[in-house]
Amino acid sequence: MTTIHIGLDDIDSINGGCTTHFAVQIAWEIKRKGVKFIDYLNLVRLNPSVPWKTRGNGAVAIRIEANNIQLAEVWEMIVSKLEEYAGEFKDAKNQPSVVLHEGEIPYEYAWFANKALHDIIPLDLALRLLNKHSETRYYNIRGKRGVIGALAAIGYTMVNTDYTYELIAYRAREYWGKPRLVDSESIRVMDELYGKDMILNYDYEANRPLITPRGPDPVLLGLRGEDPWVLIEAFNILKISEPVEYMAIFRTNQHTDAHLFEVNSICDIRPYMCVKVSGVVNKKPKRSVGGHVFFELCDGKCCIDVAVYEPTKTFRDIIEELEKGDVVEVMGCVRPPSSLHGLTINLEKIRIVKLAEIYEYFNPKCPLCGSTMESMGKGKGFRCRKCKYRDPHAKKIPVIKERYIKPGIYQPPRSVFKHVMKPIERFGKEKRSFPGILVKDFIVKPI
Repeated sequence: MTTIHIGLDDIDSINGGCTTHFAVQIAWEIKRKGVKFIDYLNLVRLNPSVPWKTRGNGAVAIRIEANNIQLAEVWEMIVSKLEEYAGEFKDAKNQPSVVLHEGEIPYEYAWFANKALHDIIPLDLALRLLNKHSETRYYNIRGKRGVIGALAAIGYTMVNTDYTYELIAYRAREYWGKPRLVDSESIRVMDELYGKDMILNYDYEANRPLITPRGPDPVLLGLRGEDPWVLIEAFNILKISEPVEYMAIFRTNQHTDAHLFEVNSICDIRPYMCVKVSGVVNKKPKRSVGGHVFFELCDGKCCIDVAVYEPTKTFRDIIEELEKGDVVEVMGCVRPPSSLHGLTINLEKIRIVKLAEIYEYFNPKCPLCGSTMESMGKGKGFRCRKCKYRDPHAKKIPVIKERYIKPGIYQPPRSVFKHVMKPIERFGKEKRSFPGILVKDFIVKPI
């Protein structure tokens, strides 16, 4: 038996298609053929700042064991169904692609995948790698850009890196585009019971569920967490008033901060990268027209703007408490410069390392009666209005200003979290090994 890795990407469509939905359909057909899976479906979120990304920029890998006869049958089935699916949900912007690799994953594929998490990948690089290995084949429709994500999904195995799980339920076709019939109160009950082992179920500030998308795509809901069994138990709590066509468990790099690349200097930052970088606040943050907050970060050699946008709400209030001289580590993706602004990090999280000492200056107290003295003019000292005491040498008294923020990590509200952003609540829960498939029936088709 040979290990087969199947990568899929760019199948999302504004007309209703979805890469994960197509992947689940393919996986269901593979399961019916009796082929053995060696992993859950892998949902790999790539660089979220790529300009031509699909929704969430997620690619999928399917990993199986197959012999030569099964391999030929599987490949023919995938190509046929991809043509059918892409034809039904035709979108001029997407370029649906599948990559299939037979055998051990080459080192170059793993390197490529890690780069695709945080940087821009040129198409010709992907094609050179694909054409270099005879055990790899690919197929694409309307263009080849989708092979970038498909190849990255194959190369990113999450064997020695952090990961989470997501249980995704899909809608029956006749319900697409209609309001999702998942009871909100049951979501809150589920969160109370299982929330400590799950990720971002409900936004209590905005009072709305986070597990149900809003678009016309086939996804009914997605439950994210640390353990697949917990997700199954949590799903059974929900009150759903519409049929579920498919349900599948994905192993994924969601909420792991896998997209953040730690750079040594601000000088190394390029447009569209997602980075983690340390520096010193060079200008006091200011709120602009529109409610956005900006400040400048420097590291002694280079400087970059940092932006915190209006939808982050109270997160902006925290950033506005920063002062010049504060040492911080910022995390986020990079917006290219324009005629209106320079290179800018769109802030996702911030770690305050050290607060600068900020002084406030107060008039001295009268040594005779204790009253607050008043200035007699610049450089002329102070006098006491009450007892008439004068001191030509007195100066204002410096007092360290009390800061309302403290060293630590700060994050925005749940409602603005991207798929890859790791919540503070996950710190300390990182995984470094994969025990194998524990849920045998991780793909089901209830109807």
